[in-house]
Amino acid sequence: MHKIHQLTDDKHNEIKIGRISYINVDPVYYQFDHEPIPAGMQVISRPPAVLNQMLSNNELDISSVSTSAVARHSDQWLILPDLSISCYGKVLSVLLASRYSCEELHEKTILLTEESATAVDLLKLIFSLKGLSPVFQKGKVKASDDILDAAGAGLVIGDAALKNKWENDFEHVFDLCEIWNQMTGLPFVFGVWAVRKSYAQKYPDKVSSVLSELKTSKEKGLRHISDIARQSADKIGIDPDLSETYFNSMYYSMSTPELECLKEFFSRLYSQKIIDKKPELNFFNR
Repeated sequence: MHKIHQLTDDKHNEIKIGRISYINVDPVYYQFDHEPIPAGMQVISRPPAVLNQMLSNNELDISSVSTSAVARHSDQWLILPDLSISCYGKVLSVLLASRYSCEELHEKTILLTEESATAVDLLKLIFSLKGLSPVFQKGKVKASDDILDAAGAGLVIGDAALKNKWENDFEHVFDLCEIWNQMTGLPFVFGVWAVRKSYAQKYPDKVSSVLSELKTSKEKGLRHISDIARQSADKIGIDPDLSETYFNSMYYSMSTPELECLKEFFSRLYSQKIIDKKPELNFFNR
């Protein structure tokens, strides 16, 4: 019996776990999708920016969150070890669709999705490091017309990035993970799992049990990537081969390269004044 099954049934005391509502986390939640959710747990699915806010507001106890959110809450949250949403190469789901080259976007409007803090910060960092200053404007970025009607380029993420053929409408489609790889030689960590520090201090056993469940679920998911890719393709309506390529580009570990990415990303966000306070890397350790 998994430790998590020992958690209380009491709804008031359920541990609330956030799940990013994109297909990229499906391997980590494979067990949750194919077996009953263990007693004492509640899983809440939302876009990453919403989960970031919910964890900050104490509406969640543990959640998959944007890496940038951790940078801004490193004094309040602890990162769970051995879990991440990472990629080296083309990630395919974090794109800048543009009518112009990067250099030509200087002082032109870029429409920013409000669904992911990390993608927004990464884009701002890339332009800052290139010495370019576009005009960033928040808005919905789900289809080509959202961008063409309002801006020279748009940041599109998640399932919407995968579902649309952006290259049909835009001369340039930049993959932000690939740009980061070329600039730093490091993979990019788009998300991690975090727990509120106060909750971890009060309920370390519960956190350990959930971490164990997530890691077990991830290992099962990685053994069924082809099945997950096929099911995800059906779920959001994309080509199965694209789905397979996408999932084979992602990985979910947290080892030395991913730690180096977090350090470099946090350091550059601070040095480029994208965030106000220098973040620390604080991990849950039981």
